[in-house]
Amino acid sequence: MFSLSFFGAEPRYIRRARAYLQEARMAVLEHTVAAEHYQASAQMYAERARRLEEEIAHWEARKSGSVVVDPLQEITNKFAAPNRLESTSPPVLGAAPASVGIVRAA
Repeated sequence: MFSLSFFGAEPRYIRRARAYLQEARMAVLEHTVAAEHYQASAQMYAERARRLEEEIAHWEARKSGSVVVDPLQEITNKFAAPNRLESTSPPVLGAAPASVGIVRAA
């Protein structure tokens, strides 16, 4: 069989080695992406475990009577931050209504 290596082309085993190298580089990239995904998942679950531990500790503290908290106070504390829609002052009765105009493009 006629071989191109006589004319200076790469031997078959070098071409095969280049293909294997490309596959290895792709595998490194895929495993790096997967590792980042699993690291983010691990951080998310660690945060979730921390929140659940705090919730259980809070419940146990209330059960033992060391912490007395009004349930309504807890709810109002959660929603105490002013809402953008509620932060505007209510309209004054008897005030002139806002004028509405039409704008036409030239």
